[in-house]
Amino acid sequence: MGPLEFNRRHFLGGALAAAAVSTAPARSALTAGADQERLQLFWGDLHNHNAVGYAVGSLERSIEVAQEHLDFFAFTGHASWHDMPNMPGDRHLKWVRGFEAHSKHWEKTRRLIQDANSENFVALLGYEWHSSHFGDYCMIFPDDQPELYLPDHADKLLDFAEAQKAFAIPHHLGYKSGWRGANFDHFRASVTPVVEIFSEHGCCESDRAPFPMIRHSNGGRSTGNTVAPQLQQGRRFGFVASSDNHRGYPGAHGEGVLGVWARDLSQESLFDAIRSRRTYAATGDRIALEVALNEQPMGSETAAVADRQIDVRVDAQDSLQLVELIRNGKVIQRHFPEDHTEPGVQLPGKAKCRIHYGWGPWAALGLGRTCPWEMQIKITGGRFHHVSPCFQSGPYEEQMRDRLEVISDTEIRLRSFTSRIQCYGEDPTKALVLELEGAPDAVLTLTLKQPAQQVVQARLGDLAVENVVEFTGVFTSESLIINRLVSPGEYSAKIRWHDRRDPSQGADWYYVRATQHNGQMAWSSPIWVEGTT
Repeated sequence: MGPLEFNRRHFLGGALAAAAVSTAPARSALTAGADQERLQLFWGDLHNHNAVGYAVGSLERSIEVAQEHLDFFAFTGHASWHDMPNMPGDRHLKWVRGFEAHSKHWEKTRRLIQDANSENFVALLGYEWHSSHFGDYCMIFPDDQPELYLPDHADKLLDFAEAQKAFAIPHHLGYKSGWRGANFDHFRASVTPVVEIFSEHGCCESDRAPFPMIRHSNGGRSTGNTVAPQLQQGRRFGFVASSDNHRGYPGAHGEGVLGVWARDLSQESLFDAIRSRRTYAATGDRIALEVALNEQPMGSETAAVADRQIDVRVDAQDSLQLVELIRNGKVIQRHFPEDHTEPGVQLPGKAKCRIHYGWGPWAALGLGRTCPWEMQIKITGGRFHHVSPCFQSGPYEEQMRDRLEVISDTEIRLRSFTSRIQCYGEDPTKALVLELEGAPDAVLTLTLKQPAQQVVQARLGDLAVENVVEFTGVFTSESLIINRLVSPGEYSAKIRWHDRRDPSQGADWYYVRATQHNGQMAWSSPIWVEGTT
C-alpha cells in the first residue's frame, strides 16, 4: 500500500465566493490496484429534522445550511409511530401533529430535495419511521419516491426498502428493546449495510463508550443493543454518524457527521459507497480517517488469511490523543502520536489553528442574546491551505446563516452567530480550523466588524507556544480565542500494524478508533477476515 495522500477537493483553486467549505480530502490510496479509480472523501448527514415534522425550521433553511458546509445530506422528516404510547397530558399529540405536517408536505419535500441537487451538492430523499417495538429506521432513497409508505411492521418496511433499492438505517441502537432501541431480530444486511453509531442521543459503540445517552426519555444504553455485542454475534454492518438535529441544522458540530469514501459526488457513487460500507462516523471535528487491511478498505470482507497488515492514516483537526485498533471488540494496538514526534511546531512549515468564538453572559444574569459575528481573517507572510467549519446548531434562528467565504489563499471572511440560549450541550461557541503555512514572523490578523470593531493580531511564532484570548467588550461580553498552533506530528498519523491469526478459529473483525485531545472522535467501519472450516 502506497502513501495515503490527502489533497483538498475544492479549496483555493482560485477565489471561491460563498464557498461550500468541505474538508473532503480528494484522493485515497485505499483501492487495491493502480488501475482502479481512487476514492474521494465526502462529508454528510443522513438524519436530521425541521418543522416538516415536529422540530423547528423550514426545509428551505435546512437545505441552505447543508449546502453551506456539507457535500451531501438526506432530509429524514418524522413520518410515523404506529405503536406510540399515550403520554401524560396528551403530550403524544406533538408527534401526531408532526406526522400530519410531514404527510401534507411530502409532495413539496420531494420537489425541494430534487431542486437542491447540483454539481457540488447531493440531496437525498428520506424519512424516519418510529417504532417502540422495532426501533427507528431512517429510510434513504436513491431516487424520487412518490409513495410515503408507513407500515406497522419492520419486515414490511424492509421489504419496501429492498424493492426501492433504499437503505433502512437503524437509529439510537442502544436504547432498550421496546423503548425504541434497535430490534436486531429483524436485522437485514441487504438494506441495512450501515448503522448509526453516534448522534445527538449519544454513542452506541458499547454501554461503556464515551458520550452516554442522557438527553432523552428513552433511558440509558442496553448492553446487548450496542454495536460491539451485535458484531460479536456475527452481524455485519458499517458505521455512520448523523446529527438527528431538531433545529433545522444538518451536520451540526458535536451531534454527528459521516465521512464517505466514494468515486465522485453523485447519488449513484454515494449509494455504492454506503452499500459497500466505505463509511465512518465522526462526532463533529472532520477527522479524515483511512483504514485498509491487506490493501482492502474499510467495510471489506477479505478471504481467510493468517497474516494481516493494517494501514491507517489519520488527518485530525486538533492534536491526536491516540489511535486504537480493535479486533473482535478488544483493543489490540494503541498509537500515541506524542510518542513519535518532537514537541513543538516547526516554523516555517504547516500547522493547524482553531479560532474559537462565542461565550458571553451566562444564563443566571438574564442577559441572554443572539450575538452576530462578522470577521475577516488574513495571513501576512504565509498562506491558508484549508479551512474547516465547526458550526453547532444553537441557537435556532430561521433567518440567520453561518457563512464562510474564501477570498484567496491569504483571506477568509466569516459571518456567524452564537448564543447561550438554545446552545447545544451548553456550549455557546463555534469555531473554524485553519490549516496554514508560514514562517515565525508571519502574522494572523482578525478584523472584527461585529460584535465590536476590533483588530486582533498574532505572530505564528508566538502562537506556537501560547494562545490569544480577547474579549469584545466589558465583562460579560463575548470573547474569542486564537488557539495555539498544532503541528503535523500532533494532528496526523500514518500507522502500519501487523496481526497474525489462525483462520481456522473463525472470522475476525477489525476497526479503528481515533480520539483527539479535545474529545472529538471517529470510528471506521469494520473490515472482516473470513475464517475457514
